Amino acid sequence: MRVRIVGLVTAQADRAPDAPSMGRPRPRHPQTENSDMTSPQPPRPQTRAATGGGVNEETLHLPSTTPGAASSSAAAAQTQRTAPSPYPVRPPFRAPAPPPPTSPAPPGIRTTGAHPRPAPAPAPAPVRPPQRWEGVGFRPDIQGLRAVAVALVVLSHIGLPFAAGGYVGVDVFFVVSGFLITSLLVKEAFDTGKISLAGFYARRARRILPAATVVTIATVVGAWLWFPVTRLEDVMQDAFTVIVYVVNYRFIAEQTEYLNADQMPSPFQQYWSLAVEEQFYVVWPLLLIGLLLLIKRDLRKLVGAAAAACAGIFALSFVLSVMITEVSQPAAYYAAHTRAWELAAGALLALSLPTLKKTPKGLAWVLGIAGLAAIIASGVLYSDTTPFPGYTALLPVLGTMMVIAAGTGAGANPVTSLLSTGPFQFLGKISYSLYLWHWPILILIPLAVGAEPSILLGTVLVACAVAVSQLTYQYVEEPLRNARPLKTNNVWGLVTGVACSLMGIAMVLTMTVGFGKVPEDEEPVDLDAVEEVEDGSEIEAKLRDAVAATTAPEELSPSLASVGEDKPVIYDDGCHLEFEQTEWPEDCVYGDPNGAQTMVLVGDSHAAQWFPAFEAIASDNGWKLVTRTKSSCTPVSVRVDNTNLGREYTECEEAREDVFDEIDQMQPAMVILVSYESIDLSGVEPDETTGPWLDGWTETIERVQGSAERVVAIADTPWADGPVPDCVASHEDSLQECNIDQAEGVRLPERRAEAMELQRGLGVTVVDPLEWFCYEEVCPAVVDGMLVFRDGHHVSTPYMRSLAGLLAAELPL
Repeated sequence: MRVRIVGLVTAQADRAPDAPSMGRPRPRHPQTENSDMTSPQPPRPQTRAATGGGVNEETLHLPSTTPGAASSSAAAAQTQRTAPSPYPVRPPFRAPAPPPPTSPAPPGIRTTGAHPRPAPAPAPAPVRPPQRWEGVGFRPDIQGLRAVAVALVVLSHIGLPFAAGGYVGVDVFFVVSGFLITSLLVKEAFDTGKISLAGFYARRARRILPAATVVTIATVVGAWLWFPVTRLEDVMQDAFTVIVYVVNYRFIAEQTEYLNADQMPSPFQQYWSLAVEEQFYVVWPLLLIGLLLLIKRDLRKLVGAAAAACAGIFALSFVLSVMITEVSQPAAYYAAHTRAWELAAGALLALSLPTLKKTPKGLAWVLGIAGLAAIIASGVLYSDTTPFPGYTALLPVLGTMMVIAAGTGAGANPVTSLLSTGPFQFLGKISYSLYLWHWPILILIPLAVGAEPSILLGTVLVACAVAVSQLTYQYVEEPLRNARPLKTNNVWGLVTGVACSLMGIAMVLTMTVGFGKVPEDEEPVDLDAVEEVEDGSEIEAKLRDAVAATTAPEELSPSLASVGEDKPVIYDDGCHLEFEQTEWPEDCVYGDPNGAQTMVLVGDSHAAQWFPAFEAIASDNGWKLVTRTKSSCTPVSVRVDNTNLGREYTECEEAREDVFDEIDQMQPAMVILVSYESIDLSGVEPDETTGPWLDGWTETIERVQGSAERVVAIADTPWADGPVPDCVASHEDSLQECNIDQAEGVRLPERRAEAMELQRGLGVTVVDPLEWFCYEEVCPAVVDGMLVFRDGHHVSTPYMRSLAGLLAAELPL
């Protein structure tokens, strides 16, 4: 038997060198794998001994009849080797001992005569394919969606009437961000088994913060140079909240305050959406990491768990969006918790990628066309009066989802092809920088050149913004996003983000502390030192001189820098209610608290502006003054809408009835009713308000007359087109630019006159203050060194205090 085996080995050794051995291929010289003949050394011929040495029982896996024979054969082969074997040395094969003759063969053992053979090994279990997740890569259609989104926003900000709803472009951005960010995070989890927070934040910092910081610094400098000093401090506070990513909640606080309603827009207004996305970037990766830990890193469960989380976020956030929109539209518009559902919608798409890739071509056509149509329709049909976000945001959000789904499916469709064309790709490429740049350019450049905003000027400025955005993309975005040191080391990416934030903060501090224009130690106006006008001839002379003045005095009361803080004391005391408040504190008593007679001041903020005069009158005459004023809440018994809340002002109706009930209990000597000329009556067209308004006055007066001895009604004061102090700050040497044309400043003059006639007919004492504000059809902005208005339609406290004597002469004291 030994001879037969050796002979077989010799026969194998005699085969051609390239013949494969049994069980595995023989290694070949690397150069023999290549047909290139430029190798410096030709292949060395293999000797027969060398070949034979590489083949033995261990490589052939042939069994021997006895262990001894196998050992002898192995030893013989070992002595013939002239080169080491390329295979690892294995122990010689040992056949299993045969079972006893009297016992049956154990299970799994086959016998052939007297020699047992081992049964073949069971088939190996199928190997599970490695888990992986297909990323999205570069999507031209999504780049084109960015172009659509930024175009809608920019056209809306220019003022084009057909793009009034262009704010929906932000909703498109939110869905796209949720889709892309979730795709990247899930792919990272499948590729590495984890999500690197440092890596994620480093990538986001490189992508977002360099361009945002450049625009922030430029805007801070531009605002310091050209923005009115009346708004400069607020703008710097906006800049700081931009840098710390909470500017959206600052805007909620500002826009829900009635006195800020007519202020100049902030040049940082566009950053609110970036703040929402940054807040999403903080929370969403942490949530995914938490899910990974919860499912014990089982990636097969990650997609399902993440989809369930997205669905929950979508449902909860959408419900909050609808509910809060009905209560406070600014809060719903700017808040992250009312916008999270839009980002979650994009995330759900990302988690559905394997399914979306199977979308049939015909369905993709329908989805793409319908989705793009929904986005454009919402931008064209929506306006400033549309309750938004709420349920109306579903249209642009679902439209964006359909376009993304259409582009994910196999095959092209018309919308994907359209979005992939050159113009859309160019605009999409610079969309981030353009979104950042266009707004401060539209706000600051007209101030710098002294031009009035217009559609034509806005179009020219947007073209300039496109050029600046291209430069920012080319020299800021791309270099820092793709810089090799920043990409290869997360630490440097994070350092980049921190450095950007520190540079922004440093610029804000430099412009506010180092080169501040607002005095830090300015004292508030001393109302007791204000001289009261004695009679009509004196106020007429003061107004005549004011109309003729062309230059603002060096010292104004209140100063331009502090006019934003010039409010009656009832605001600080909590005795003037804001929109959502309905109950007054118990201690809203002024004048002589122990006075025998009581006067009650009732109305909106135009009633509250008269407080400095009534406080002086009550103190001088020993009357108790009780204030019941509430922002935008007319004492006229009508239902009104509130533009700040974006709905019917039910809090006003509730508060008004409570005041009437309280007057019934107090039985005051005098009730003073003051209202602005409201045009926002619920369910009434603006040109049909006269009838309901007069009926409301009748109902209110009759209700109050049953409990009060005397009723006084004060007519409305003039309105300006914009904040008067801002105008004065920008036209200190051309002050007449800020004066108000009486014909334009008096709202609804015919209805106003009819209301006064009605009030007199009902026995009410009527005070028309126009002659205290206007001379020869002109209402000056500055009178006797005092700013007449603290904003666009509220009278300043010093000027109102100066009218106390004139007002007292009109009252039935």
